[in-house]
Amino acid sequence: MWHPSHAALRHHGPYVAVLVELPHAGSVRLVGNLLGDPQQPVVIGAEVEGVFEHHPESDPSFSLLQWRLRLRS
Repeated sequence: MWHPSHAALRHHGPYVAVLVELPHAGSVRLVGNLLGDPQQPVVIGAEVEGVFEHHPESDPSFSLLQWRLRLRS
């Protein structure tokens, strides 16, 4: 996204927003941020893994679930 979806994100762009389907959780879908280069090639169906970004300094503290492309082995 080149235009932030929220004022708090105005200095954090560009970024890639993704819709992630969790097949082992009843195919629940979550919208999130894909970490890495915002111009990286991403294809529909690419495997991703969740990464937690912790913010203990905030009041109240919180953790944010983000996504990154899964490396193939």
